[in-house]
Amino acid sequence: MYNKFELSNEYVLVRVLSIKHYTNTLFSFKTARPDKLRFKPGEFIMIGLIIRGELIFRAYSICSPTWSDTLEFYSVKVPNGVFTTFLHKITTKTSIIIKITLTGTLILEALKPGKRLFLLCTGTGIAPFISIIFNHETYTKYNEVIIVLTCRCSRELQFFNDKIKQLTNQSHIRPFVRNKLRFYLSITQEPYPYTGRITWLIKSGTIIADLMIYNFNMLDRFMICGSQQMIFDVTNLLKTLGYIEGVTNNPQDFVYEKSYVSQLKSNN
Repeated sequence: MYNKFELSNEYVLVRVLSIKHYTNTLFSFKTARPDKLRFKPGEFIMIGLIIRGELIFRAYSICSPTWSDTLEFYSVKVPNGVFTTFLHKITTKTSIIIKITLTGTLILEALKPGKRLFLLCTGTGIAPFISIIFNHETYTKYNEVIIVLTCRCSRELQFFNDKIKQLTNQSHIRPFVRNKLRFYLSITQEPYPYTGRITWLIKSGTIIADLMIYNFNMLDRFMICGSQQMIFDVTNLLKTLGYIEGVTNNPQDFVYEKSYVSQLKSNN
């Protein structure tokens, strides 16, 4: 079935190894990792499916540590979304297409040296940050790494909670994480110890008070990933606070995943 599309050498067919469903719409899956595939924490890859005779690709951040022999992805089934509706139905008998070339703006090299790294995300925007917090270099570059994740309801936190448990069981990364990794989980649509959207948490000073940390300063660095509106609001807020967007050839104070913004404009 795939051969008639005459895939070039930059694409490879990989087998789905496992799938885990967290809610009716949230799920993660692992695939085999091609030997020649190399990536940096935070990068994304193009995943392809043949849907109704058409080969369709979407960008997916890699959740896996760089040293893992599998690739893991985290996805949401978008209502009436062409791609995610089919992706949601994959099984271990399924194979998918991936593009070997990787890219992405959420990499540590795009940030100047600093003291604290804030990973700001909503929903499945946590995906690239999983790879980043499993990377020992993250902790050698920063004194503190603080994840701020907001979801609609508490059951949507299960994937993240599973990853934190796995992280604490990794003996070779645990010494780097100890006393450096913190996280702030906020829910927006049901009662929870922490509530509110990221922009409000920052503007109101709530996150500073709740975490009992000193206020934001120019040695703080930020990575942002999530919904289009959240990225727009947070990046504009950071700019008003005096922070500058960075890229790999001009490292600065914050970066955000641009592929999510463009992809959300398309049919998922």
